[in-house]
Amino acid sequence: MSEIASVPGGLNGRDEQLTAAEIGRAARAPRHWRRPAEASALASVAAPLIALFLAGCAPAGRAEPSAPPASASPTSASAVPPADTNTDASGGRLQWRGGPTAILERDGLRLLTDPVLGPRGPAAFVLPRHPSTGVENAPVARYTDPPAEPLGRLDVILLSHNHADHFDAVAKETLPKDVLFVLPPDAVEAARAAGFTKLTPLDWDAETVIPTRSGRLRILAVPANHSHDAALDATLGKGNGYVLRWEGAAPYSVYWTGDAVFTEPMRAVAARFAPIDLWLPHLGAVGVDGARGLRTMDAEEAVAAAALLRARHVIPIHHTTFGHYREPVTAFVQRAGTKSLPAHVHVPTDGAWMSLPR
Repeated sequence: MSEIASVPGGLNGRDEQLTAAEIGRAARAPRHWRRPAEASALASVAAPLIALFLAGCAPAGRAEPSAPPASASPTSASAVPPADTNTDASGGRLQWRGGPTAILERDGLRLLTDPVLGPRGPAAFVLPRHPSTGVENAPVARYTDPPAEPLGRLDVILLSHNHADHFDAVAKETLPKDVLFVLPPDAVEAARAAGFTKLTPLDWDAETVIPTRSGRLRILAVPANHSHDAALDATLGKGNGYVLRWEGAAPYSVYWTGDAVFTEPMRAVAARFAPIDLWLPHLGAVGVDGARGLRTMDAEEAVAAAALLRARHVIPIHHTTFGHYREPVTAFVQRAGTKSLPAHVHVPTDGAWMSLPR
């Protein structure tokens, strides 16, 4: 089975379905040889690549660009009405809202991952030390605004870890404080200080169970090692990935990695839960060009992990949106094609809704 990349493009917002191999061939072909669908797909992914390359080449200490190229402006959402309490009866849907932030809807529940809600600009947040340059108190640019569509009703907020690029000041100020908040123990103090009241801290291998419309959802915290360097991993703090298992008449499993590199603990998750229906990896190869290496997976690690997980579908997130992401999502699509990854790869459009794949 060949993987499929759902690449935004075409007329009237229609998504073109291209294989990774086709994208690779089109990228190498002269312009007048390319099919219209291939040209449209390449146009939609080229701008983020250029933006990331320019950001990576910037001298240490220099501010990142405050605006993306014109062709990388926010993509309009698909023609799906705003969610309400009666959505997703047929199997659920997902909306990627940039970076690590997504809404998952299934069986009457709406979950929000790692809320980063601030607007586009040269200093969306500040990192204590830039993972590429090593500059202290480094501002990081956001290239696109969050979707204009309101978040709507939320049942659960899921937090992988308490870093500014995963739980920003706007989220702390504006999110409703009485929503069930599942988070690592290390993040409890910050969430409580921001006024959140329904905190459910989960250490690794702990779980919570939430009733759904027709069954229940198990949320299991799993290790998310932020670095291959043990000392740096400890300094960055203990974060979570989550395995989400909807139980009932139509069971479904999702593994959201959080900021994790491919380590033995992730292999253990694969041994325990494979095959996974849907894998949501954090890509971007953060830190790949820095002195201490990866902070999130690059394409090579992600393809190896997807194969071990026997993921049926992959929706890569945590790419394109911010200036500290160093590898475009197309690198993963192309690597998956080279390795003949059997999973279907669906590249999300920022702000658009997509059905949860089966």
